Amino acid sequence: MRVRIVRSVAFVFILITSFLIASASQADDVWQSFETQTQASFRGLAAVSKDVAWACGSKGTIIRTIDGGMSWLHYSLPNLQDIEIRSIHAWDKNKAIVATAGQPALILKTTDGGVSWKISYENKSPQAFFDGMKFQNDQSGLAFSDPVDGSLLIVKTDDGGDSWKAIPPAAIPQIDKGEAGFAASNSSLQTFGVDLAWIGLGGGSDGPSRVFRSQNGGLLWTSHIVPPIARGTSSGIFSIAFESEFKGVAVGGDYNKTTLDTQNIAITQDTGKSWRAPHGNRPRGFRSCVIAIEKTWLTCGPSGCDWSLDGEDWLAMSDIGFHVIAVPADGSIWAAGSGGRIARMTDKSRRHLTIRGQ
Repeated sequence: MRVRIVRSVAFVFILITSFLIASASQADDVWQSFETQTQASFRGLAAVSKDVAWACGSKGTIIRTIDGGMSWLHYSLPNLQDIEIRSIHAWDKNKAIVATAGQPALILKTTDGGVSWKISYENKSPQAFFDGMKFQNDQSGLAFSDPVDGSLLIVKTDDGGDSWKAIPPAAIPQIDKGEAGFAASNSSLQTFGVDLAWIGLGGGSDGPSRVFRSQNGGLLWTSHIVPPIARGTSSGIFSIAFESEFKGVAVGGDYNKTTLDTQNIAITQDTGKSWRAPHGNRPRGFRSCVIAIEKTWLTCGPSGCDWSLDGEDWLAMSDIGFHVIAVPADGSIWAAGSGGRIARMTDKSRRHLTIRGQ
């Protein structure tokens, strides 16, 4: 039986705020950390459930747990021990797919729990560099790379990642000089349903960042400026999340200025056509990932994690830095970062986040 809790939004806000501010100074109260037996920097995280999760990162590292983080299996891709692997999607404990960040530019899939991997896409251009990969459902997915021959490379699959086809450059807006994606958390590409997709960009000359947006599953894209987040050599949009088809949040900033809390967040309420700054406090610095869960927003970066009820006003959650957060269907919350760090939000913290005024 579902119990409806009738409280004012203000009361709920105060209750959660009190708990999380206290927890921010006691990080172990928020996150349960796991020993992964590696010092890899993890930027790809695919959580299937509270028990099953995959992660990927530096030096060709791919790891998997099937017992809730208590133990981790390590995998090595042949001849790819030194490459960055920053994009990952997992269907279950046996089936997963990854994309390399750099050369060789590959997408590889396993169906036997990581024992063997098959190349399902390869781009031999020296410019190819995969920044993100997302699946809209079990069969359909998108991946994108830095520009190749002056155009953003976007590839699409409709057979569960077994094969990929490039979107024609004529269907993608023109790239500005130096503009590209950031492969910081596998979340600068985001999808909602089977039709909507967004790609957050940065880099290049100084100016506002941009979002590329698709309304037909990635077959055609339009360009939209994001004035609140400035772009530059090391700055721009690093992550996008949507709680509905209309409302989304983009985060980023300058990864060389991890505690700078300006020009690091933007909000849309019209499916990404226009973006504005939030009305309240910003996250506490550069942020590489943002997620929406049960109308609560979480964001993370090297300097810590923040949360918000509405995306407008952000509060400290913990001071532990992560690169990426992932939430599977069961609602557990996983995070991964540098130094082999992987954690899951404690049950106590997770319960407090679900309190909601109705």
